[in-house]
Amino acid sequence: MTQHHAANEPLELSPEELQRITSRRQHAAQARVLAHLGIPYHRHPIDGHVIVGRAAARAALAKATDAPGKGREEASNGINWQKHA
Repeated sequence: MTQHHAANEPLELSPEELQRITSRRQHAAQARVLAHLGIPYHRHPIDGHVIVGRAAARAALAKATDAPGKGREEASNGINWQKHA
């Protein structure tokens, strides 16, 4: 699979992209969701906003979707139908 990315993309995700990925607006809430998703991030030292590198986010999201993971079974269409309590 080849990846095609625009050469003029910024190195970091935009605030809108962060909000879309995390479904959160507040910086602390975004950081909690990113940590849960395994996406590395930094907090800006002055205002605390979340900084996520575009390449790191892509790598973490690709890794998360590559394998079904321990204790999960995936159907041929990619949907995980198994429930765990």
